[in-house]
Amino acid sequence: MKLCKELILGSKSPRRASLLREMGYDFKVIVTEVDENAPSGLDGEETAVWISEQKARALQPLLENHQLGITSDTEVWLGHRRYGKPSNAREAKEMIRSLSGKTHHVITGLTLCTTSALYSYCSKVKVTFEALSEEEITYYVNTFNPTDKAGAYGIQEWIGHTMISCIEGEYNAVVGLPTSTLYKALKEFCSVI
Repeated sequence: MKLCKELILGSKSPRRASLLREMGYDFKVIVTEVDENAPSGLDGEETAVWISEQKARALQPLLENHQLGITSDTEVWLGHRRYGKPSNAREAKEMIRSLSGKTHHVITGLTLCTTSALYSYCSKVKVTFEALSEEEITYYVNTFNPTDKAGAYGIQEWIGHTMISCIEGEYNAVVGLPTSTLYKALKEFCSVI
């Protein structure tokens, strides 16, 4: 699909790249390193957008005038607790154990950026887990090693196929890129530029 600018994906996530490719877009990838610790006191939506914008600010100096950057941050929140990426298998099991049998939110911040401007969006999805046994938690963590995923799970993996009883919102946002939100943002962006 032809756009008004060349797309640059500011992410090393293979899932985000795959979703963008499946949307029919050609793009380049530029990876930057950003501290994903957000200021205390931010809620889930503010955190996701803040981190997405930090990624965009790191990408901006690498962009050329004919390019449009895309950055994103996916957060898992249960109540007021933020579930980041677990540092090891023990922490992953603890996260899944605490999400088991409950409804949590997956919040994805999305930022489009040019060399001089940022445009941010947010997608919020409710996800309900079935109750998982210790055996199921151990199987999932040992088999899929979800330490690179917020909340210690990937909805596109075994746990999503078997243990999610309800999802309200944009499925791909839970995977890591809110494609419906992105498509609308790109249409809006290219119609005003």
